[in-house]
Amino acid sequence: MKTVERALKAGLCALAVGGMLLASSPAASAASWHWVARFDLWAACQARMITQYGGWNADHVKCEIDGTWHPTQTYSLYLYY
Repeated sequence: MKTVERALKAGLCALAVGGMLLASSPAASAASWHWVARFDLWAACQARMITQYGGWNADHVKCEIDGTWHPTQTYSLYLYY
């Protein structure tokens, strides 16, 4: 089971990095970062970022840790516009 979870996480990470690298739209004038959603898993945050904002520039979409790291960590999705 752990092998499947690791493979899934690795695949999602590779997909996230690939999507960010392939995003080629020009940067828009942006004002600030806007919170979109909160997730319990980093992979869930990345999956939402790819499925909903996959065509956006990597500098306009990000997943970040909420606060400092702790065992029940949450992650937030932000858009820069």
